[in-house]
Amino acid sequence: MLLNVYHTSFFKRPLLLPLAVGLHHGCLGASILAVPVDASHWNTMKVLILELSNTYYTDEPRFLSAFWNILESIRRITGDYVVGIESTFENSTLLGRLQDAQFDLVLADPFYPGGAILARYLNLPIIQFGRWLPFEDVHFAVAPSPLSFVPVLNSRLTDRMTFSERLQNVFLYILGGILGQVYIYSTYDRLCYRYLKTGETMYDLYKKSDIYLVKMDFVFEFPKPTMPNLVYIGGFQCKPSESLSPELQKFLDDADEGVVIFSLGTLTKTLPAHVAMEVAAGLAKLPQRVIWRYVGKKPSMLGNNTMLLEWLPQNDLLGHGKIKAFIAHGGENGLYEAIYHGVPVIGIPLFGDQYENILRLKVRGAAILLENLKYLTRDQIYNAVKTITEDPSYRYNMKRLSRLHRDTPIHSKELAVFWVEYVVRNKGAQHLRAASTELPTYQYLLVDVFVLCFIVLVFFVYFIWTILKLIIRKMQFFRKKKTA
Repeated sequence: MLLNVYHTSFFKRPLLLPLAVGLHHGCLGASILAVPVDASHWNTMKVLILELSNTYYTDEPRFLSAFWNILESIRRITGDYVVGIESTFENSTLLGRLQDAQFDLVLADPFYPGGAILARYLNLPIIQFGRWLPFEDVHFAVAPSPLSFVPVLNSRLTDRMTFSERLQNVFLYILGGILGQVYIYSTYDRLCYRYLKTGETMYDLYKKSDIYLVKMDFVFEFPKPTMPNLVYIGGFQCKPSESLSPELQKFLDDADEGVVIFSLGTLTKTLPAHVAMEVAAGLAKLPQRVIWRYVGKKPSMLGNNTMLLEWLPQNDLLGHGKIKAFIAHGGENGLYEAIYHGVPVIGIPLFGDQYENILRLKVRGAAILLENLKYLTRDQIYNAVKTITEDPSYRYNMKRLSRLHRDTPIHSKELAVFWVEYVVRNKGAQHLRAASTELPTYQYLLVDVFVLCFIVLVFFVYFIWTILKLIIRKMQFFRKKKTA
């Protein structure tokens, strides 16, 4: 039997990539419509699709559409996504093909709302594969998220907050909710009204998703309340390292002081000239060897200890015994690979959730945070690597996180596969969705109950006060009568 997977993207010109994969987990043949986001998001979703299959091939499209520029603002990204969604729903031929394909479910990235809209249009169950909605963590839409210990995105707070930090967290939550509705969700709401004609908002669709495969592990993330349809698969793409190329293997074997890996992720392959020079100069001072993923003109200050590569086998390198530190931008995929292999991190966040990701490792004593790449100096790079390689606590703490991350009854990849097949077998998982997702805000927050209690309390206090006044007047009356 074959599991037929179609892949369509958010680009202005939507892509349809047929993927043929053979099942090997005992589930009957099924058809899945995959709606991912590009770059690292697609890289991890692809791991799940591969795990669901024995074979994998794609028919490459003839034309690639607009390239997603991650550095643009959320509003600009929203504009691009709107174009992609409109292109999909205005293409009657494409919609007809999708309806005729008789898919069993939609596998989507929640950061791109088009997947949820398409699933509702096709009346299919949906599995959201990822952690981020367009403007917040999925927990804020699905699970109780007390602001006293659950920090919002970009708050730069931990789960241990002072009074002023809790105040800041509440303010950012309210401000984010207003801005998100005005600039983000209202745009998608109009698309929902136009194409679905059901009266549902974008947030309603997110709340009604069957399963969320959340790329998160509480070894890394701060603990928080959860729900039955939230399945945690943080680091599910991690695996034991494989053999390296002879050139890389020799480079590592000859490194008596160990090796440092430097990579800023899928999208950031090069740096401004002055930043690259400072970084190269700092790395050149190290006694360790360095493998740096870098594309562009060779920095003038590059040391003899540094190897430049346009691409590197990151997971395989992190699993090598001579790796002493990992200089990274703080993306989820890279940090989970570092946790899996027990390699301490020097984090240089660039955008999005990366600051918060590195902050979580820093709080656990497994990372050093360098906050501003633009003004990064050679001494900061050198001192950070020196500290993390000479202070054994960083490696000890990361090794401890690695043991905890691996100590699970079932590998997160197998867990993800199980829940995909579970939804296919049972044609959804709506029974796992809490009633809270259907309640209006005033009911969810018990505003009506508190208002009634307040009214009752006011009447009770008024009644008691009235009785006391009568008693006092009576007492005064009898006292005056007695004196008279």
